[in-house]
Amino acid sequence: MNNQLAGDKLVAKSALLAEKWHEGQRHSFGEESYFKMHLEPVARIVRRLGYENTFIATAYLHDIKEDTDITDEQLLAEGIPKEIVGAVNLLSKSDDQSHDDYLAGILTSPLAIVVKYCDSSFNFSNTILNSADMSDEDFKRRSSKYAHNIAILQPKLSKH
Repeated sequence: MNNQLAGDKLVAKSALLAEKWHEGQRHSFGEESYFKMHLEPVARIVRRLGYENTFIATAYLHDIKEDTDITDEQLLAEGIPKEIVGAVNLLSKSDDQSHDDYLAGILTSPLAIVVKYCDSSFNFSNTILNSADMSDEDFKRRSSKYAHNIAILQPKLSKH
């Protein structure tokens, strides 16, 4: 039986799952929920760049494996397509993984490339906007990491 969601239903379900599973989490640059402060804006960037619903759904779910204990089986049972679950796994950096290895994995998936590009763009802009509230060391580390990600990923963005 194929219960995979598509289109607007896929986006709505992905947003619902992301909001539910990230409940109680906060973003480092705001008092609102992690969903409102990070996941919705990243999904909005993906949408505004003209990418279709599979990319938008992936954006909503991009941190769900890294930040919660949801499993692949649970995502698949909710109707999330294997392609998205695979991209979400690539977007979930493990503690023992180097940043270069992490990016190399992302570069194997058009979904992961677009979402990580939009995620890094969002994080870079927030780092700049909130720079007064962080140490020079933290600002340099964050801005350098996000700029590096953007430089690597931007030339690999798929057409939309």
